[in-house]
Amino acid sequence: MKNNHNFYDNISGLSGGRISGDDVKRAKSGDMSALLKNLSDEDAKKVTEILSSKEKRKEFLSSDAAKKLMDLLGGKDNG
Repeated sequence: MKNNHNFYDNISGLSGGRISGDDVKRAKSGDMSALLKNLSDEDAKKVTEILSSKEKRKEFLSSDAAKKLMDLLGGKDNG
């Protein structure tokens, strides 16, 4: 990412401050617990399923929803 600070701030802002930039940094290094604790049990299970399957990750990342989310988080300059 070219502008990590902006990316982390955007995620924190979109979450209403429930997710900190540090939480996102930990998630990037593999510790998803801080992000998952902010989700309902059902949503946390869905995220875990997507992250644990290469095919599901690929399907999700190619979806319109994922593309819109990346635009909200800072667009292609941050990815």
